[in-house]
Amino acid sequence: MRQYRKERNPRLAIVAIAICAMITFPILMIPVGLRQSTPSGVLVSRAYADTYPNADQEEVTVEDWALSDKEKEGGDPGENPGDNPGENPGEEPGDEPPLITGTPVSGIGDDGVYYLGAGETIGESYIDDEDYVREEAKYGSVFTAQIVQTYDSADLPIEILDTTTFTPVDEDMYIKTSKTILKAEPNMDSVTVADIDRSAMVTRIARGSTWSYVRTKDGDKGYLLNGSLSWDMVFNEIDRTVWVNASDLKLRSHPSTDSEVLRIMPRWTRLHCSGVANNEWYHVTTDDGKEGYVYVSYTTTKAPPTPTPKPTPKKTSSGGSSGGGKSSGGGSGGGGDNGYVPPKISGKNGESIVNIAESMIGVKYVWCGESRSGVDCSGLCVYCYRQINVGIPHQSNSIRYVGAGVKRSDIRKGDVIVYDLKGADGVADHVAIYAGDGQVIHASSSRGKVVWGNLDMGTILTIRRFIA
Repeated sequence: MRQYRKERNPRLAIVAIAICAMITFPILMIPVGLRQSTPSGVLVSRAYADTYPNADQEEVTVEDWALSDKEKEGGDPGENPGDNPGENPGEEPGDEPPLITGTPVSGIGDDGVYYLGAGETIGESYIDDEDYVREEAKYGSVFTAQIVQTYDSADLPIEILDTTTFTPVDEDMYIKTSKTILKAEPNMDSVTVADIDRSAMVTRIARGSTWSYVRTKDGDKGYLLNGSLSWDMVFNEIDRTVWVNASDLKLRSHPSTDSEVLRIMPRWTRLHCSGVANNEWYHVTTDDGKEGYVYVSYTTTKAPPTPTPKPTPKKTSSGGSSGGGKSSGGGSGGGGDNGYVPPKISGKNGESIVNIAESMIGVKYVWCGESRSGVDCSGLCVYCYRQINVGIPHQSNSIRYVGAGVKRSDIRKGDVIVYDLKGADGVADHVAIYAGDGQVIHASSSRGKVVWGNLDMGTILTIRRFIA
């Protein structure tokens, strides 16, 4: 039989060698890789283990089936000397070997191990490479920005935050600044939504860094500066007399229904108001000096229904016109008012002024008039004071700034009261003469003549005195 010899394929041999090399080379390089790229944590762990070889070793549990019969019975567990305590020379039975051997003081021992003294801690690096430099982590992809506060043309701050990032809230607050305006955007240069009175209550919906988004009682929404808002009620100063208009009204220690009740006041109790907040609460003082707070809605500015007696003009006998054509002190003439009796003038005092004003009751209202033929409100004051040779200007707003200012508590007969009757606009539009007992005499345009009136028929701007 003929035998055939197999021929070797050189290509197959080359492929086999290449595969072996690819498998063998990485295996051979593993120690090198470990030396070059071992993490620092691993290096520290190895150094700690070298220094304290028995510190963290766990006790090995040996199963009973792995022990020989001699070991189970408590015999010699090993044949080598030193396996049991006391077999080594110089070792007493029961002594345990020390955990660390070598130099007993701090420093590197003969075996190259670093030993610690009592109370010392490790402060050395376990990295032997002297050229090693720790690299600081850099975060180039993290966005950084600097916040800069900007201001509008009125030098007021423009909101830094986007309005969508405002903190949502729901809280009632009060306006503490005058001439406050509600803006469409948190910027004074934006459109004005509404004007808000001082002491008015608003509901804050959201809060930003310098602006707040609020809603008014009328439902208007917009932005206000945080500095315009107050947690506490804000009172506007007033000078007003009111009467209790309820069967029983509680006088409270603070403007809150949860505060202490100081007293219960019956209907028609007179109160002097020195402040009002949000047109909701009055700060009042009773006639006996007790201060407190009451609800505005339970009071009235109208005097009690009991009529105040009014003096009737004296008439001359037999209907004569004695002195009827003259007015005391150089008036312009009565023009046929046969019932006129010259007033009693005892000098430059309040009694004389009131007597003269009483003599003018019923005289018709004439704009710019200042005689018995007709007077307006300031013309009545001019006429009365002219009779005692004291001159005052014929205009309400001018009277406001002349003479001496008087407190309400010091008011007396003959003083001139300056009013704002058109709704808290601060303009002096009416005057009257105080006649005592909470009553005044004034020329009423609505009634068309000189009449009696109540001291608190309007907002009192000031009280002026022209005689000592």
